Amino acid sequence: MKKRTFILLALLLPLLVCCDNGGDCKINNVSYYRAKFYTIDSGTGLEDKTQFAEPINVSLVVNGKDSTVVNHLTDATDLALPMSYTNLCDTVLIEFGDIATDTLFVHHTNIPYFISMDCGVGMYHEITEVNSTGQFIDSVAVIHSYINFDSNENIKIYITE
Repeated sequence: MKKRTFILLALLLPLLVCCDNGGDCKINNVSYYRAKFYTIDSGTGLEDKTQFAEPINVSLVVNGKDSTVVNHLTDATDLALPMSYTNLCDTVLIEFGDIATDTLFVHHTNIPYFISMDCGVGMYHEITEVNSTGQFIDSVAVIHSYINFDSNENIKIYITE
């Protein structure tokens, strides 16, 4: 009986090991860029992080259709938004409560990288330029242009006072 158990384990163990991909595949293979909101104090010229009491709604426009990614976020100081794999410019609609709606245009390049035969290809991005329509956003600064899976702040959004 012990011999049969040993033989059975010897045959099944390689199958179990072969099914493991080694943990190389990321479950969530989407890169997010982080944007934080700031104001400039007109008296001192120093920047302050801004927290909105008004709710914020954020939509991404892809192929002419918008999809809400953040709905009614209150006390917002920052956002984490996914980058598009297929487009070279992401269009982001930001509604600042009942105050105004502004649009960000995030231009980027897609940088494919090989993970493994099992996992395929992942995508990093590099921000090349960011513009806004200027309805409520005064200006935008790119802090870290390279976007991968870390939590660095990538964009500073300066709000009009």
